Amino acid sequence: MRKLIKDLRLRKEHAFETVYYQYYKLVYFVAFSMVKDREVAEEVVLDTFVKMMENIHQYRGKGEFKSWLLSITRNLARNAIKNRKRFQQRYSYDDELVGSYKDESANLSNLMMEIKECLDDFEAAIILYHVIYEFTFEKTASELNTTISVVKKTYYKAIKILKEYYRGEKDE
Repeated sequence: MRKLIKDLRLRKEHAFETVYYQYYKLVYFVAFSMVKDREVAEEVVLDTFVKMMENIHQYRGKGEFKSWLLSITRNLARNAIKNRKRFQQRYSYDDELVGSYKDESANLSNLMMEIKECLDDFEAAIILYHVIYEFTFEKTASELNTTISVVKKTYYKAIKILKEYYRGEKDE
């Protein structure tokens, strides 16, 4: 395991693949058992492995690697739950955007599915990071490995598309 950790620190692809395939199912199981939503659990899994690579230098080898990785998973799952609750509490952040979702029983995953139907993956990711995770444009740009101006332009374009979509839905 020490060699694997060393290779992870050196950003060797084979080391990442080994860890990913060894722990993917366990990480997914822990994430899903906490968030109870397949899509959110998959996002938590991806975020877990990204965060693992970002913070592998902090792993000291004192505890079991699996425990360290699962603590990242649990923290990210808790954050996802908090963000979902925060979003549901603030579901009226833009009346036009969530028009038909003003009902208390609105389901965040249904909203995200509709957003993904209207927008391409990049636009949906920007909406997710900026609106749901409350990332700044700068942090969103950093997460998506692009410029702030591209994020802002795409965000405002996506909001316009969503407003038109929900206006059309209200008119029907």
